[in-house]
Amino acid sequence: MKRALLLGLLLFGMNAQAVSGKEDNKLVELKKAIYFEIQKQIEAGEITLQEAQILWKVKVKQLMKEEGK
Repeated sequence: MKRALLLGLLLFGMNAQAVSGKEDNKLVELKKAIYFEIQKQIEAGEITLQEAQILWKVKVKQLMKEEGK
């Protein structure tokens, strides 16, 4: 139950960051791709939720640098 709750919170946080009224559609789609990649790794048991959170922050930060925002 605790793991399901943490996963739900993680997914909610990722979704909240991925959907923003000011961001263009391309950026949203790139964030969704990152999200689904990380979700697949969690489901396969390759990474923990904590590692997923760190990976999400790093990848989104890289994406923002590439987009120049």
